Amino acid sequence: MERYVDFIRNHRKGLSILLAIINIVALIGLFRIRLNVDMKTFLPTDSAYLTTYDEIEKKYDLSDQLIVMFELNKDPLKDINTYKKLWQLQRELEEIDGVNFISSLFPENLPGYNIKNADEITENFIKKIDSIEMFKDKFLREKNGKYYTLFTIPLKTEDFKVVNEIEKKLEGINHYGAGTVYFTKKLFDYLFNLYIYLPPLAFIIMLIIFSLQLGSKKAAFFSVIPAGMGSLWTLGLMGWYGKELTIASVLVPIFTIIMGSADGMHFLTHYIEYIERGLNKRTAVIETLKSTGIAMIMTTVTTIIGFISMVFINSNMMKEMGIWTSFGIGFAGIATLYILPLIIFGNVELKRKRTHVFDVSFVKKYWNIKGVYIYIIFILIFGYLITNITIKFDQISMFKRYTKVRKDYEKLSSVFDFNIPIMVDFGTIREPLDKIYLNEMGSLKETLKDKIYDFTYPQEFLDVMGRELYNFKMYPNALQILIMKKGLKNNPLFDLVKNRDYLAIITPKDNSEETLKEIENDVLKLKDKKIFKSINITGMPFVFNEMNTTVLHSQISSLIISVVFVFLSLFVIVRSLKISFFGILPLFGALIIEFGVMALFKIPLNIISALMSNITIGIGIDYAIHMIGTYGYYKSRSENPIEETFNVVQKPIMANAIGLSLGLSILNLSPFTFHSHLSVIMWFGMLSASMFTLILLPYFFRRFDIK
Repeated sequence: MERYVDFIRNHRKGLSILLAIINIVALIGLFRIRLNVDMKTFLPTDSAYLTTYDEIEKKYDLSDQLIVMFELNKDPLKDINTYKKLWQLQRELEEIDGVNFISSLFPENLPGYNIKNADEITENFIKKIDSIEMFKDKFLREKNGKYYTLFTIPLKTEDFKVVNEIEKKLEGINHYGAGTVYFTKKLFDYLFNLYIYLPPLAFIIMLIIFSLQLGSKKAAFFSVIPAGMGSLWTLGLMGWYGKELTIASVLVPIFTIIMGSADGMHFLTHYIEYIERGLNKRTAVIETLKSTGIAMIMTTVTTIIGFISMVFINSNMMKEMGIWTSFGIGFAGIATLYILPLIIFGNVELKRKRTHVFDVSFVKKYWNIKGVYIYIIFILIFGYLITNITIKFDQISMFKRYTKVRKDYEKLSSVFDFNIPIMVDFGTIREPLDKIYLNEMGSLKETLKDKIYDFTYPQEFLDVMGRELYNFKMYPNALQILIMKKGLKNNPLFDLVKNRDYLAIITPKDNSEETLKEIENDVLKLKDKKIFKSINITGMPFVFNEMNTTVLHSQISSLIISVVFVFLSLFVIVRSLKISFFGILPLFGALIIEFGVMALFKIPLNIISALMSNITIGIGIDYAIHMIGTYGYYKSRSENPIEETFNVVQKPIMANAIGLSLGLSILNLSPFTFHSHLSVIMWFGMLSASMFTLILLPYFFRRFDIK
C-alpha cells in the first residue's frame, strides 16, 4: 500500500495531466453516441416468431405506419364542409416528402370520379363513400356525440423529420396518434430527455446524501467525482466503439453514478476517521486502503458480477446493458483508487463540519436469536407472496398513463377497437385471389369472431369493392380484378398479395397467452386442407408473449450464476465457507423480499424489472463484504472488534443504501412504468440487505466466535 500511495503522491502532476487527457478523449466519444429506439433489440435473440416477422416484413415490403385519429364535432359524411377540410388536409399531408400514401374516407378518386380540388367535391361523391360499409366501418366511428375518423399513413422512410412535418400540419387540430413510427418517435424523445437530465440529477442526489453522511459538502463532492468520471469514460468508450443507447442502456450512466459512488463514500469515510485521530494525509490514506481497500476492490468485482450475469438473459439489449454497466462500475472503482488520493495530496483539506447521520445503533438489541427470528419471519411472509407474482411486458404497458403515447393508444382503442395486429402469411396452391380462399377466410373469420376485433384479407376487399363500386354481381374474375387494380390505385390491400402467397391481418381482442394460443391453433388447422402449401403466423403480440414466458427461465439462470460467483468471490476474501455462507444470507433475504414486494404491489416481472435481482446481488453483498473486511482489520487491533466494526461501517452502509434508493427514485420522473417499478423494488431491496447485514453478521461473529 505504501508504494502505491507514494507513487500517486510523487507523480501527482503527470497523473493529473493523464486524467485530463482521458477525460477529453471520453468527452469527444460522448458526443458520438446515438440513440436506438428499435424495440426488436429488446426481444429474444432466438425467437422463431421474430424471424418470421422479419421475413414477412421484407416479403410484403411492409413500411412503418403512422395512424392519426381525428375527433370531430360533425359527421364528415353528413357535413360537406367538414369533409372538404379533411380531404384538403389529406392532400397537403400527401405532399410531404416521405409520405407514401394515405388510406382514409377521403380518396382523390373513385370509379366515375376524379377530384382535383376540394371545391369539386359534391354531395353525390360523399353519398358514394357513405354507401360503402367497409369504408365506414374501418374509418369512421361515433361515440358520445363526437365523430372520429382515421388517416392510415404508410411512410417511405424511418426519418423522424417526416413525423415532425406531419405534426406541424396537424397543429391546432384535435387528433390522436399511433403506429410504429409514432411510437418510436415518442420513444426517441423520451430517451433523449432521460439521457440529458437524469444522470446529472442522480449526481446531485448522491451528493446530498453523502454530504449528510460525511458531514462535509466538499468531501461529498469529491466522493462522487470518481463515479461521475466512470460514467463519462463508459459513455465515451461506447461512443468510440460505435455503440448506441437503448431504452435499457440509457440507465448505464445512472447506475454507474449511483452504484459506483459507494466506493468513494467508503474511502472518504475511513480517511476522515483517520484524520480525526490525528494521522497525517499519507498515513491516513495508507490506513484507509489497508482497512477498506480490498473490500472496495471486491465490492466492485461483485457488483460487476451482478451485472455481467445479465449476458444469460435472452435479450441483446439487456446483455449490452449488463456489459456496459459492468464497464461503468469497473471504471468508477479504478477512478476511486486513482482520483481520490490524487485530490487528497493536492491543496485540499477534508474535514467533517457536522456529525454524520444515518445512525442505526438501535439494531444492536437484535444481535441475538431475536434478529434471526425476525429474518426468518420476513423470509416466510414474503416467500409466500412470491407465488402470486405475474409476468407481463408489452409495447403499451411500458408507458405510464400520463404519456401521450399511452393516452392516444387508449383513446384509439376505445373508439376503434385498436390493438397490435397479428399477421398470417398464407402460401397457396391456387391463385391467391381465387374464390376458394374467400370462402376459407370467411369460415376462419366466423370461427375467430369471439376472439378478434377485425380480420382483414385481400379476397374480402375484392368482393366488397367489386359489388359496391363496380356493381359486379359475383366475386370478380381475373379480368375484373385487373380493372379494379387500375381503378383503385394506392390501395394497400393489393400489396398483401405476392405471387402465390397472401397476407391476412388479425386484430385480437386481447394479447393474453390463452387468446393468442387459441387464435394460432384455429389458424394452423387450415394446414390440414390441401389448398395451402404453408401457413406462418406471427406478430408482436406473439413475440412479447414468448419473451414473457422465457424471461423467468433466463432470469433464474442469471440469478443462480451470479449468486454462485458472488459466493465464490466472498470465499476468496475470507477463505471460510462458514463466513461466506453467513455473508450471503442478508442478500438472500433481500431477494426474497424484493420478489414478494413485486407480488404485493402487483408489479409484473419482466425483462426490465428482472434487473432488480442483478442489482441487489451486486450491491447487497457489498455491505457484507465491507463489514467482514472491516471486522478482519479490527479483530487484531481492538478489544471489541464487533463494536468497532459496527461503529465504522453502519453509517456508510446506511448512507449507501438510502443514497442508492433515493438515487434510483429519479426514475420516477421517467415516462416508463418499469423504471418506477425498479425504484420501488430497490427501496425494499437495499434497506433489507443493509439492515439484515447489520443485524445478522454481528450476531454470527459473536455466536460462532469467528476469528
